Amino acid sequence: MNLLAYVHLRNIHGSTGAGRVARQLVEHLDRLPGIDMRVLADAGHHERIIPLVGRPWLDYRYQFFRRETSKQQAQWFLFDTPTAEHYWPEADVVFCTGESYVPVKRARLAVTLHDAAFFERGAHRANSAFWKQKLKWKLLYGKLARRADLFHTVSQFSAERLAHFFPSLRSRLRVVHNAVPPRFFESVSPAGQEYLRKEELCTTPFILLPRGLAHRKNAELVLRTWPILKERHRDLQLVVTSHCDEPFVSRARALGSSVKLTGFVSDEALCSLYHAARVVWFPSLYEGFGLPVLEAMACGTPVVASNSSSLPEISGNAATLVSPDRGDQHIEAISALLDDHVHRREQCERGIEHARRFTWAASAERLHGYLSELV
Repeated sequence: MNLLAYVHLRNIHGSTGAGRVARQLVEHLDRLPGIDMRVLADAGHHERIIPLVGRPWLDYRYQFFRRETSKQQAQWFLFDTPTAEHYWPEADVVFCTGESYVPVKRARLAVTLHDAAFFERGAHRANSAFWKQKLKWKLLYGKLARRADLFHTVSQFSAERLAHFFPSLRSRLRVVHNAVPPRFFESVSPAGQEYLRKEELCTTPFILLPRGLAHRKNAELVLRTWPILKERHRDLQLVVTSHCDEPFVSRARALGSSVKLTGFVSDEALCSLYHAARVVWFPSLYEGFGLPVLEAMACGTPVVASNSSSLPEISGNAATLVSPDRGDQHIEAISALLDDHVHRREQCERGIEHARRFTWAASAERLHGYLSELV
């Protein structure tokens, strides 16, 4: 199979979520026998990003477009030109690794759709940026519904919600779960230990809140319940990684030194934080998958998460799941793990075993099977 993978290169370095998924799937698809892969990408992004990423991305064969990405995507969407065959005439399958459209003439088109969040009530804060993105997504999904041959999504929950909003997609939706890189099953590296030391977290008990403070990540509940949790466990700190939206940043800082905002962290630092945390807290309102849940489990750390969207599907019986609307339930669940060492150890063991079921090699193999059916 000649596979042309369209990748937003700017998202694969220093990435979380969708960018991490695209990177892992491309790397593992390329390792499979029977695949001849090339990457379709923005030439400017390649020049800037790939030296930072290194191998194997330095070794891939690329087909470039010269327009800035958003302008090129607009041309593809509005005029259906140039087709994928313009970049690689021998392409059998074009795989858009995120919500994008590349026109094809002879080749078959497969597209990753992560979730239906922009169409769900309450998943995002309804401001001007939201309405603009929702309109863009509605137009794009409508075009894809007419042109794409296959849709890859990351959970059964996402498949059901996408089919609910776009019924014509149902027969073309294929579920391939995300996975955990092997690095998260390994112990903390010297670089990770140094990060913890610099951040003064080697001996400080803390709760880790990955993926930042945002409406979709249930920041309101976090900021409302953290002072109560802190009152119960006075030595405890809350460590928040990734981007945080205003005004949540100022509200978090107003809570004082018990809340630590790290911003984006490398995988080495993130791995060390998962390992060192007493509990990983993921009270998200809406997730198409929820990678932090499995990453935390792989590191042997117990998880308290919301019992909504895809999270029950992904966490199985290896996390404590509570209502995203009940701050008191989150407080009790976290406190139980902090106070009951037997309960904590049992959940840690279940988590490691559960996370081992999700590997990128297996996900790529399954996706390859679906793509092969198109040829």
